[in-house]
Amino acid sequence: MEHLQGRAPITFISPNTIELAHIFSNAESLGLTAHPAWWQMIDDLSLGSSFRLDLERLAKLEADDKDPSSGTLAFLVNSGIAQMAIKLLPFFQHLIIKCGKQGVIVVMRLSQSRLTTKSPWADMNSEITQRRIIAHGKPNGDIVVLQHFPPCAVEKVINVTGAGDSFVGALLADLAHQSQVFDDPDRLANAIRIAQNAAALTLRSDLAVSPLLSSI
Repeated sequence: MEHLQGRAPITFISPNTIELAHIFSNAESLGLTAHPAWWQMIDDLSLGSSFRLDLERLAKLEADDKDPSSGTLAFLVNSGIAQMAIKLLPFFQHLIIKCGKQGVIVVMRLSQSRLTTKSPWADMNSEITQRRIIAHGKPNGDIVVLQHFPPCAVEKVINVTGAGDSFVGALLADLAHQSQVFDDPDRLANAIRIAQNAAALTLRSDLAVSPLLSSI
């Protein structure tokens, strides 16, 4: 792990919550989260009590303000989703976590020293009402962003097969057209919206991939 020098070897990953837990378990079993280099990278993020308090406040929000049946975001803390994602940041720079009817969680680490232009994230702070937590570590160091995106409304679910693949496929297509999606809050929100719409189309289709995806 010494060769990482603070840089995640994998740029992007989009697991669901079960896959996230499996990835984290494997990282632990392999001893990766006990390595001195891992500890140093986590320490450099400088996530203190304010981050934990923000996370506790975020966890109290409804996952979907329009549908209370989706529950709250308490699973972020109670199921360890946020904690596992943060601990995997030394290995994955951007985690887009699919949470089913509870929406999408984005957890990412932005290195200001490697950005070609200053990211808008650098001037932003946590705003719980906007469902985002932003942690600024050391001066000119990395920025940690945790953002929740509520679920896309689906009137009638016909088939769940392929919804996750449709989500990831749409997101990757957007990344191929504009590689700086993660560096800008508005671009990221738009990319997630498109990906969620793609998943919703497949959920309303009896096919594994909706033929309507080409229309978005």
